[in-house]
Amino acid sequence: MIKFVIPLKPVPAVRMTQKSMYANKYAKRYLQYKRQVAWIAKASMKTQPIDGDVGVKLTHYAHGNRADIDNLFKAVTDSLNKVVYNDDRQVKHMESSIIKCGKEEERTEVEVYRLEGVKQ
Repeated sequence: MIKFVIPLKPVPAVRMTQKSMYANKYAKRYLQYKRQVAWIAKASMKTQPIDGDVGVKLTHYAHGNRADIDNLFKAVTDSLNKVVYNDDRQVKHMESSIIKCGKEEERTEVEVYRLEGVKQ
C-alpha cells in the first residue's frame, strides 16, 4: 500500500482543448496541480509503478461548498499515471469523500493498494 498526503487545495479536473490549456486559467491551474501531485507521489514511491489492478481511496479536505467529487478524484488519479501505476485504467475500486475544513487545512489524503485475489 502506498499512502501520502497532497498538502494542497484540491483542484478538480477540467475539460480543455489544445488551445484552451494555454489560455484558460482553470486549465492552467489544473495542469500545475497535476505536476505537483506527480512530484509528491514520486517522492513517496519506493518501487516501480504497480502492475495489475489497484484500488484508490481519496479523502479530500476542502474549504467551501463547490467541490465536485468525481472531478477531484480524476485530477488525482490522472496525476498518478506512470508514477504510482502505469495507467489509471488499472483502477478497479475507488473510494472518495469530501470533508469540509478551514482554508489552512485543505489537502488530499491518498491510499493506493494492489487488488489481489479479486475475481474479474
